[in-house]
Amino acid sequence: MAVILNSYDLSVSEKTGLPQPIIYCQPIPATVEVAIPVNVPLAEKLMAIKPNRRTMRLELCFRQVLDSLPENPVIRDFDVLFNPNYEVDILRLMASIGKNKPFQIVWPGRYEDGRLIYAEEGYRDYKVFEIGKYDVTCVI
Repeated sequence: MAVILNSYDLSVSEKTGLPQPIIYCQPIPATVEVAIPVNVPLAEKLMAIKPNRRTMRLELCFRQVLDSLPENPVIRDFDVLFNPNYEVDILRLMASIGKNKPFQIVWPGRYEDGRLIYAEEGYRDYKVFEIGKYDVTCVI
């Protein structure tokens, strides 16, 4: 079950008991400054895999990238995950991984009415996630 918090309600000490990952829906400068881009290392791992096997290996590749980062990292620039050829529920994948490896996300889209939206309607990579279906924390 999703938790929705306003950014001014979130303190560093409160982050430990929240469902992971923590998703920042608004760019908070201090958070964006420390965020680590993961597109390049993730794409490099995926390029080493045959295209017809990438969907099955996407979670493993993402886990490997996260494991190479410091504890409880803040990540950004993970757009490669939204490739429409990968038939994966990205938010479910992140929630699953977040149970074992806490991490935080700077969301590359927008938040509207309990939904996380990636890309614009009409594009192949357009995705809408009803956050109530996921065990995540959204900071709006």
